[in-house]
Amino acid sequence: MRIEYMRELIAIKELGNYSKAARSLFITQPALSRHISDMEEELGVRLLNRNRHNVELTEAGMKAYTRFQHIVQNYDLLLQDIESLKLGISGTLRLGMLYYTIQQDYSSIISKFAGRYPCVEFKKYYYQPHEVFSALEEERIDIGVLPGNVTTKSMELQFQEFHRDGMEVMMSTTHPLAGKESLVLEELTAEECIFLKNDPITNESYEKALARCGFIARKKRYVEDLESVPLALQNSRAVYIKAKGFRLPGCDGKIATHPIEAKQLYVSKAYAYRADNSNPLIPLFLSLAK
Repeated sequence: MRIEYMRELIAIKELGNYSKAARSLFITQPALSRHISDMEEELGVRLLNRNRHNVELTEAGMKAYTRFQHIVQNYDLLLQDIESLKLGISGTLRLGMLYYTIQQDYSSIISKFAGRYPCVEFKKYYYQPHEVFSALEEERIDIGVLPGNVTTKSMELQFQEFHRDGMEVMMSTTHPLAGKESLVLEELTAEECIFLKNDPITNESYEKALARCGFIARKKRYVEDLESVPLALQNSRAVYIKAKGFRLPGCDGKIATHPIEAKQLYVSKAYAYRADNSNPLIPLFLSLAK
């Protein structure tokens, strides 16, 4: 059975009638009808119930449709694999990952990239944001995730933003504001805000996002790193304002997290890379990430 015929049955099911399916496939309706008849004859069952206005798949037609989807998908992946082999696309791509947002930042794009270029090897390195910056500067990685609004004096670093998210505030469940469902920035002006001693990149990103909305932390408390935040919250009335999209371990039942309602309050993330890095896999990765 020809793979084109399988695509045609899929198009009929998804578009609902012969004329739309034929137009989408750039073939005539008589040719489409003939191909369906050929499949029915080969399989020995009726695949479609036809009437003047539309077509419906029979029970056998639905089974064929489901199977054909998998066959066509695997066939297309095979073509991609063969094409990449013919093109000789191979090599190593070194990726710097924020250890607490790995799935969000890389999982889908790595899966897509690996499907298209199966001969490429990925090396993954897990960092804090300031460590990503250093690894890029020292050419230990090819691409790393950094806040999109970070200030850099390096002329070599380029950024491609890929994600924006709002912000939320964490506090002890005993904090006076913990019972609220959401908060506005004005309610946090008198609060002591936690910042990370060892992560100036994230501090800068969050402060810039807050300043965009007219908020500046009046009182600051510094803790060593992200893992120190939950304990600091439980032992004080301080709050931690952070990006949405990731959770901290050790917070169940002890820490309350609330969204902050404010227009233009967001933080962005970007794939950062050196403009002078000649690894040909970098532009391929970035094009898939758009």
